Amino acid sequence: MATIIDKPENPVEHPAGADRPAAAPRKPGRARLAVGAVALAAVAGLAGWQAPHAVDALSKPKYLGESADKVATALGCSGYTRAAKHDNAVYQYRDQGTCTIDGTVVTITTFDTVADGHTFEAVMQAVIPVLHPTWSGASYAAGDGWNVADARNLTPEIATLAVQRLGMGATHVIPAGVSS
Repeated sequence: MATIIDKPENPVEHPAGADRPAAAPRKPGRARLAVGAVALAAVAGLAGWQAPHAVDALSKPKYLGESADKVATALGCSGYTRAAKHDNAVYQYRDQGTCTIDGTVVTITTFDTVADGHTFEAVMQAVIPVLHPTWSGASYAAGDGWNVADARNLTPEIATLAVQRLGMGATHVIPAGVSS
């Protein structure tokens, strides 16, 4: 016996396999998810590890960890001479030297850390009044990573000029000591 099937006059073409139920969207395999998670973790870990370095590089003070001759150049000093390194100093510093600004010999000291610079300033604040108790208005210029002072009299004019030429930092006045 034969079965007769009526075919519609305008048959609609269906894509291959249309008479089958539509397949569910394909889900990524576990291996693919694991590889993606590992890649994401690696990128996030690298970003987390590098972010502090990038922030430090962008926010690092200009002269922190630099040589004193770089500060001397920025100051427009002449006759820069690097000082011998004193390893047994009370304070730690990166570099130190002298040069001449407008006829005045200055000492430039640079530091590897801001804390080293603050220690140097504390020593100046403690020692200068003892060594030179009659000095009034003894001054120096300092910023993060550097210190500039008149090598002989710590005049405020040179401290102010250093801050102006470097475009940063501040002048500091050392209190006069008590004379005996």
